[in-house]
Amino acid sequence: MGLFKGIKQSKERQKAKAFYESAFNLPAGTRETRKLRSVLGNRTSAFIDMTFIDGAKQTEAYVEAMNASGGTLPEKPTAPCYREVRTVGGNVWVYLPQSYCDQYFSLGSKYQQSIITPSRVFEISDTLALEISEALLLDHQITPLQFLNNTSGDDTEAE
Repeated sequence: MGLFKGIKQSKERQKAKAFYESAFNLPAGTRETRKLRSVLGNRTSAFIDMTFIDGAKQTEAYVEAMNASGGTLPEKPTAPCYREVRTVGGNVWVYLPQSYCDQYFSLGSKYQQSIITPSRVFEISDTLALEISEALLLDHQITPLQFLNNTSGDDTEAE
């Protein structure tokens, strides 16, 4: 049964990457294009949130493992470029290029270690989000990490 699950996940991941890449070739201005790009933007934003949180959690576990291990270093955590994201219609696989995944994962890691301030996280995240939004030709810029806005106690205003 595990083999079939792996094959199904592989196909779902291929679909996720194809969906991401299809944004570059969609005809401009149609209602269907706006709808698909909106869906892609929402999924990408959820993916980014999950990657940031995962970066923070895995860093915490990594630091604890480093402190607990006598002399053997644990394997350094990395960010996957595919994630299963929960949507209104059910769970779907989402793809984001590895370079963006690594950057958001690193932001989460640095935030967890208090190496970076919440305002700096938002600044970097907004820059990356704008880059992704423009690359995908989205009508509206994605705004990931909004959950931090509500929990950071920072005076940063939401758009």
